[in-house]
Amino acid sequence: MPDPTKSTLSATQTPALFGVSPYLTRWMLLRHFIHGDPLDGPAHNRLDWGLKLQPLILQQAVEDLHLEVRPNAADVYIRRGLLGCTRDAEIICPDRGPGSLETKCVFDLGVWTRDWDGGKKVPKHYEIQLQQQMFVGDGNGSQYQWGVLAAWCCGEMRYFERKPVPLLWDAFEEEAAKFFADVEARREGEPFGESIEMTLMNKVFQLTPKKVIDLRDDPDAFKLAEDIRLWDASRKERLLQEKTEDALKAKWRARVKDAEEVLFVNGIKINVTQVYRKGHEVKPSTYSRFDVYVPDNLGDKDELVSHS
Repeated sequence: MPDPTKSTLSATQTPALFGVSPYLTRWMLLRHFIHGDPLDGPAHNRLDWGLKLQPLILQQAVEDLHLEVRPNAADVYIRRGLLGCTRDAEIICPDRGPGSLETKCVFDLGVWTRDWDGGKKVPKHYEIQLQQQMFVGDGNGSQYQWGVLAAWCCGEMRYFERKPVPLLWDAFEEEAAKFFADVEARREGEPFGESIEMTLMNKVFQLTPKKVIDLRDDPDAFKLAEDIRLWDASRKERLLQEKTEDALKAKWRARVKDAEEVLFVNGIKINVTQVYRKGHEVKPSTYSRFDVYVPDNLGDKDELVSHS
């Protein structure tokens, strides 16, 4: 939860200052603090379920870690200097005193494999979030010297214990000071051109009729033109690939009929799954999902040889 007074940066906002937030950029944050542009994304079921599961995860942490856990049931926001946080809970250790406990729910094994490396690492923005909670501490001058991130993934719990990173804590204060100096001077800067900024850019930059930007004499004129050429080529390739995929999907839907699996030479196969899509924002529908498998060691078409 962000600071309603906008006098501090919350632990979920600070990762944007280091360019590692998947949800925000520094420009988006400055627009929010200077102009009040909203930052909240659209509500979705996974976020709702994460909030519902949080009490159960905290309860499981008590059983697994054998330590006292004090949930932040009232969502109290705590400040230290220009930084703040709304932690999920405090965790109390007899030897180390209080620490910060942050919970995360991962519903997608693909996300767990890609972003968490199968449980071998914690995404950078979550690392920063936990470190900032430890930096803020109790808000009365005492900083926490340890913290735990409890991650639930598809019914299993993983725990990641962390100690303070002094250099990162120094960077927190340095970057926060620069940020609020920009806010005071109303220097929002320029957008970074990242995809997560698209929605806000479309709202902020309304088109001016007949306005033209001429970059033909720009020092990087040819480089900029090549960028646009690549953009156009990528668009055409994507459209061609989608058209080809749709045609092949229709062809093989007619060929497989009621089969669930089709086997080919060289280990290639198709698995067909009947999927029912419930009607939320769209009408209920049923469609067939095709999962095509090509072995990693199989190269171009010249390697498709007969084994008969």
